[in-house]
Amino acid sequence: MDNLTHSLAGALLGQMGLKRASRFGLLGCILGANAPDIDVIAPLFLPVDNIAFHRGPTHALWGLPVMALGTVALLWIVDRLKPAAPDSLPFRFWPLFLVTLGGVVSHPFLDWLTTYAVAFFAPLGDRWYSANAIFIIDWVYWIILVAGVWMSARRWKRGRDHPGKPALIAGGLLLVYITANVAWSALAERRTAAILRQRGIEPVLIVASPPPLAFWERTMAWRSAREWGSGDFGPSGLVVAPERRRLGLDHPAFLAARTERRSVRSFLYWSRMPIVVEEGGQPILTDQRYYRVLDDDRVPAAIRSRAPRGSFMVPLTSRP
Repeated sequence: MDNLTHSLAGALLGQMGLKRASRFGLLGCILGANAPDIDVIAPLFLPVDNIAFHRGPTHALWGLPVMALGTVALLWIVDRLKPAAPDSLPFRFWPLFLVTLGGVVSHPFLDWLTTYAVAFFAPLGDRWYSANAIFIIDWVYWIILVAGVWMSARRWKRGRDHPGKPALIAGGLLLVYITANVAWSALAERRTAAILRQRGIEPVLIVASPPPLAFWERTMAWRSAREWGSGDFGPSGLVVAPERRRLGLDHPAFLAARTERRSVRSFLYWSRMPIVVEEGGQPILTDQRYYRVLDDDRVPAAIRSRAPRGSFMVPLTSRP
């Protein structure tokens, strides 16, 4: 999920009333809601690749209190360096830790809803979890979050009764929206599995991917032990394309690169649906969920023109 959404989610928690727990309560919620993404700088200091480390240990269950504790420790230093005004709330370490933890927990929850997935038990477990319900940037999220934060902030400023009520209502609406999308993706995956079995194909994994903007649509990606394919699901029904392609994981270039190159092993650690395809006569390792995703007409032209075409594509050989 994008960091604007994470920040708004933290702000919403604060405006519900959590910001009254301590000095820096609102800031703690917002910083906590972004803290797990500190892992993006890990490759600068550690021998890791971003694709394997991002949404790993700092997003894992054991890492969440560590993220909250680190955030509160930084705010404690600020409190020591910049004393509070006489009419400000006092700095309360453990109440601030709890509200900051709430912001931190919201981060992997929102990330789990996307198709990119989260490794909740890294580094002890290498399984990635996802609900496949929400696109990484969702306009409905923004409308609900901004409205809830803005209306509650106004009520707090004007000293109105129950100032956190709009934020609480927005949070409830957000949970309804999330639940509906989780159920919609689960239905799409169940129906796709049923059609595949009617065709004599036993799927090992099916992912329903929401496109940008059209949250009611799903791009279907399925794979069996040897093949993969695609489809589309929406209010008008389900279409599973008859075309099937080999996974390509027995390609000699892939087998050699997997042994020789850390970047390939890192990609495979993260990838839930790896495939090898030919692009311009060159074997490419990619992930089925994101292969040619920009060719979808439902992706706005502005995004298609600006997004890098080489994302999630690893060349397996060097061009002569």
